[in-house]
Amino acid sequence: MGCGRDVRPGFLNVDRAPLPGVELVADFSHFPWPFRDNVFEEVLAIHVVEHIPNTLRVMEEIHRITRPGATVRVEVPHYKHSNAYKDPTHVRFFTEESFDYFGKDERSYYTRARFRVASVEKFYEYHIDRYVRRPFPRLLPWVERYLDNTVERLVFTLVTEK
Repeated sequence: MGCGRDVRPGFLNVDRAPLPGVELVADFSHFPWPFRDNVFEEVLAIHVVEHIPNTLRVMEEIHRITRPGATVRVEVPHYKHSNAYKDPTHVRFFTEESFDYFGKDERSYYTRARFRVASVEKFYEYHIDRYVRRPFPRLLPWVERYLDNTVERLVFTLVTEK
């Protein structure tokens, strides 16, 4: 989703801009997406989801087009990093728990799309984790919580549950 210039072999490379290597031009903010149900076994959404106003519909569409057990990687800026706010096209902000909402044990008031969060990776500005984690392992959670611009981005690995 939203491959931009990051065209990958073996993937259907989709973007809203007709860039070199883009195989399908599509706007992910318009629903439904132009894909059949249960067709993909892996989806990469690298710096895409934060640009689309309706996160619930995005996740419902990803759920619809992926097979049971499919891997979904979502990369977004961390909500406490300036990168989340400096781009005027960003409309959503994410924490480490943002995709917990789609877990099977959550109440399904608003959506039936379900994903298991397999992992959440944090990527740090200036690799600050290297300088804090080893000498002061208990300090890193404090740094993350109280200092901005430490966690730059989050990468979620989700598994489609149907």
